[in-house]
Amino acid sequence: MLLQGRKKRVKRSGKCEIVYNVYKFMKTESEVGITIPLSKVQKRVAEATRVSRRTLCRILKDGENVETGITVAFSTPCKLRPKVCTKSILDNFKEAVLRRTVYNFYLAEKQQPTLKTIHRKMCKSTAYGGCVSSLNLVLRKMGFTYV
Repeated sequence: MLLQGRKKRVKRSGKCEIVYNVYKFMKTESEVGITIPLSKVQKRVAEATRVSRRTLCRILKDGENVETGITVAFSTPCKLRPKVCTKSILDNFKEAVLRRTVYNFYLAEKQQPTLKTIHRKMCKSTAYGGCVSSLNLVLRKMGFTYV
């Protein structure tokens, strides 16, 4: 059988490891003989791929679900996704209040604003529910920087 026209793809390290484990299993069987009876398919596959029986059963269940159409693809471990902090999202009114609060520190109170003092004023004036670090994110998004 010729494999003409197929592109060669770079295998990921996990796939390469499984292929190597199967190769080693087949090589030892060719030298020593069949160690696990052919009738015990799951045990042979688990030994050849070097995964636990429970993992193999989970993969087989996923494969059956894919074949029957219950799921589209094999399940993968959950990927870490960045969390969106809802406290750092302000509407236009609260942004305007925050901007005025920062400017009033310079104009009316004649002092440099700190995150803690801005946070205290925002909590009093608008019932802001975020923490100081969320307020820092909002201020940076608005273009304020600390020098």
